[in-house]
Amino acid sequence: MTQEARDPSLDALLDLDGEVLVVDPAGGHWVKFVVTKVPVSPEKPHGLDYALTLHGPGGARLAGFDNAHPVGDRKRGEPQDHRHRPRTVRPYDYRDAATRLADFWEMVDAVLKGARSDDMKTLKVGIADYENMKARTLRIARGEERPGPNDPKVWFTSTESFARILSARNRELLRTIAEQAPASLDELAQMTGRAKSNLSRTLKKMADYGLVEIEPGEGRRLKPKVAYERVSLDLQLIEPKRRKTSGSGAIGQQKTPTENGWGFIIGGGGGS
Repeated sequence: MTQEARDPSLDALLDLDGEVLVVDPAGGHWVKFVVTKVPVSPEKPHGLDYALTLHGPGGARLAGFDNAHPVGDRKRGEPQDHRHRPRTVRPYDYRDAATRLADFWEMVDAVLKGARSDDMKTLKVGIADYENMKARTLRIARGEERPGPNDPKVWFTSTESFARILSARNRELLRTIAEQAPASLDELAQMTGRAKSNLSRTLKKMADYGLVEIEPGEGRRLKPKVAYERVSLDLQLIEPKRRKTSGSGAIGQQKTPTENGWGFIIGGGGGS
């Protein structure tokens, strides 16, 4: 970057280095600026190494901008500017420091107001034994029950079978995909240290259950993408009494049965 072309707002951004701003009355959220001058390079053509981040309770990063590494389809030798949102990380087209700062505060506003700055979705999962799954679909077919908007879309026969899909190792895999946005399975294998064949099997199963999406990438590569923001658990611990339906002698069923016939939903609002 030549002296004539130098962005004058860079100095203002450099002046913010080291500042921490507590941005809510409860002290649960804060903004941090880390900005240092570095030699101009293809990866950092503005001559800055920076991280503008919003943190929440416990110190978790909720959103931010930085240029620490390439993301998506960008490679070494190309600008590394990108933005982290509550669920995704995507390349960012740098214009100037003032615009970057304005875009950062716009994202902070959205997160603090509870507005979602990306298309976040929640997957709801039910637990039911085979007979209850079958009975539920038959009741729907006969018009005796209508699926509600908050009903699960994916069902498992036990909490154990669901937990195997979302093991600690697989949750870490999802986090890596969401934050690092690998452009291919090969790139994901390098990030995680897991064999590509192992990743392919795991991602195929997760895709079958709707947890991830596999999109075509550059060339013939396949690009994984996390389809949902988070998983939370709402489990009814005390089973209510069952009622017999009049005249039939059949046991009445709850709308979303678990392995014991009752509701169990994975899913909830909020971001990670």
